[in-house]
Amino acid sequence: MSVQKNVLDYLLKNSDSPISGQALASSFNVSRNAIWKAIEQLRQQGYQIESKRNQGYQLKAVSDELDTQQISLNLSDVWSDLYIEVHKEVSSTNDLAKQFSIDCPGKSGLFISEKQTQGRGRRGRAFHSELSNGLYFSLAVKPNVKEAQDVPRYTIAAATALVQSIEETTGLSAQIKWVNDIFYKQKKIAGILSEATSDLELGGFSAVIIGIGINLSGDFTEASSEVQEVAGTLFEDIIPASFNRNTFLSNFLNHLGNYHLDLTAPTFIEIYRQHLMGLNKEVTYSINNEQYSGIIEGIDQDGHLMVRQSNGTIDTLLGQEVHFSSKQFVK
Repeated sequence: MSVQKNVLDYLLKNSDSPISGQALASSFNVSRNAIWKAIEQLRQQGYQIESKRNQGYQLKAVSDELDTQQISLNLSDVWSDLYIEVHKEVSSTNDLAKQFSIDCPGKSGLFISEKQTQGRGRRGRAFHSELSNGLYFSLAVKPNVKEAQDVPRYTIAAATALVQSIEETTGLSAQIKWVNDIFYKQKKIAGILSEATSDLELGGFSAVIIGIGINLSGDFTEASSEVQEVAGTLFEDIIPASFNRNTFLSNFLNHLGNYHLDLTAPTFIEIYRQHLMGLNKEVTYSINNEQYSGIIEGIDQDGHLMVRQSNGTIDTLLGQEVHFSSKQFVK
């Protein structure tokens, strides 16, 4: 690691007490001037580092700039070997994650960007990714399932982890529009796109790519009228100073990591159920371009949506087969 990264790593892990520049220099076998330069660079990035006379440096507040070290610091052991990459702008974080899964089979990788130029949602639809403050990230992970029908559980698990992380880091209550959209104040603020890559030689799935886009703040004046009708943001115009994207991502990953260990456990299904939008609501949906309607009854233990038809029968819907228009959930 560079001197700057070494210094930050130490300060993050030992923020409860100051350390002298000389002690840092000796630890990393560099000059005190190199330590001073590293401290100044970190300050320019938004880290509040206090200099105490005769005591040394102490970290008082972290930067909100996306930072791999901050994210890694609080991750659970599930992600001990997680590779993390941060960008200002990319075409698609899912594309980066897919390439990583090809180049590094069996490894876990996280790709984060503040902007996407070619973001996409389910069924190849474009995903608006040009807010003044958006957060777009994709996780490549070796699937912990053997059967194809269990792969969609990753979408359910990711949606559950996302609403948990929103609530725990902001105190705001979000809801899930089955199967992969997150709503706040009756507006869509986030979407999830999960894709599986196959191993043609060995058979089965080699990786699951979980892509997530979140509208943090900004407006949609440059977006289409269709997007403006449905889309919203978590924080409206300004992100509060108390919100740290690195902490948010760590929190999300830790929840998802727990679910990844056992995707058959009922824990996250119940949390998902508690946040499900539209219970007892009559909705319309399409399956293979055929139109249907019914009343949402809930989800089963596999995360499939249960809809009651007019004749009283219950249809069980699979996420990959069904399209719900978000407009019917917007107020």
